[in-house]
Amino acid sequence: MWEYARNLPWLTQEIEEIQAYHRARVAAQYDGRRPDGVIAIAGPVFGGNHGLSGSNEIDMLANPEEWLDDVLRDMADRALETANRATFCPLVIELDPLGTHYVDALFDARVCFREGQVWSEQLDGDLAELAAPDLAHSEVFQQSLRLARLASEVSLGRLLVATPVFSCPINIGINLFGERLLEGLLGRPDAARRALRIITDAILACIRTFSKAIPKDIRRTSVAACRYAPAGFGLIDGCAAQLVSARLYQEFFAPLDEELLRAHPRGGMIHLCGACAQHIPTWASMPSLRSVQLNDRAAEDFELFFRGLRSDQILYVQPTQSMPTERILGISKGERVILQSHFNY
Repeated sequence: MWEYARNLPWLTQEIEEIQAYHRARVAAQYDGRRPDGVIAIAGPVFGGNHGLSGSNEIDMLANPEEWLDDVLRDMADRALETANRATFCPLVIELDPLGTHYVDALFDARVCFREGQVWSEQLDGDLAELAAPDLAHSEVFQQSLRLARLASEVSLGRLLVATPVFSCPINIGINLFGERLLEGLLGRPDAARRALRIITDAILACIRTFSKAIPKDIRRTSVAACRYAPAGFGLIDGCAAQLVSARLYQEFFAPLDEELLRAHPRGGMIHLCGACAQHIPTWASMPSLRSVQLNDRAAEDFELFFRGLRSDQILYVQPTQSMPTERILGISKGERVILQSHFNY
């Protein structure tokens, strides 16, 4: 047990120096100092069949020691991939139990695996009946905290540890209530606000508790393998923001998203994957929003985001067929941009 954790013999001085080199370049970007060349982040998610969907064959909650050993063995086998000076491949243990449905499970939504994906079922109750989760007696929450502490222990302070996916109020609200949440924004705003407040408080509790469980120097937020940011920055998901108008987002969700970002010492990032450029003015006005991550459909609006956001807001972009690397760099001249793909000078 912990064969690869005792001393991390595969983690050579060269690898650590290259990791430090990349971390320093990203830190410079966040500090407003443009580093030489393009920053590219495209790290693997380590651990056998482990993937961001939570489909690893080893159950990380029920068998945390076995799962961590699997992750560390995979890191050892692929160590040379992380010794890449052109593309940053962070050495991070990604804790993603139940993937994007982690918070759903805390509210006792039924979460299951089907066809390699995590799915959750909506709650039967009404918006107005939503109750705060009892985290002290939540098996999922307590097991994931134990996993986080074990991961921190085996990291020896030399590997990063990423928290579970805490998502955001709009995503979790739709996961739990589906279209009933969207209808409530217009027809039952008080019930919607109450439910969103409870969801936000649950996410805040997760952030604060995991902040104590994982040392700050190695703690990162979910999907740090390709959305790495320096210590002290957080992350919220904005996938479902595409479903609401600019007015509804500004009225119901922006204050809650800003509150979640403020829970981190240095603010943080929002992940976007849909057509949500209507919210650019709102995101540009959010003081704690320090970076925006674009992939899939959202990446096609890169130029709108680049022109419309503040000069201190960084854009992480995963190139697409219609927004390839060359076009991204042509629009930005390499400023305020971090590519989420392998890059060779």
